Amino acid sequence: MSGNGMRLFLLIRSWRVRAALLWLAHTPVAAVTPLAGIGLRVVLGWGNPAWAPPAAGWATAALVVATLAGFRLHHEMDAPGVPCRWCEFELEEDRS
Repeated sequence: MSGNGMRLFLLIRSWRVRAALLWLAHTPVAAVTPLAGIGLRVVLGWGNPAWAPPAAGWATAALVVATLAGFRLHHEMDAPGVPCRWCEFELEEDRS
């Protein structure tokens, strides 16, 4: 990441938002959950309200953007070596 770019890590002050973005970065399949829910209702033969498919589309778009932000945040945290709670890493004690 270049030194001139805006740092997402510094922009987001809430640790909860950071944690949610990092979780999305580690589970990107969660971004399509709203569309999968609509598809499941169709497969099961249940009706969908008229507002559900557009709402699922917008929710999916928002989750995709949040997932991309999570990827960027993860990349920014990896550069200086800040640990991520969802990354698997070996401790020095585990190697012995």
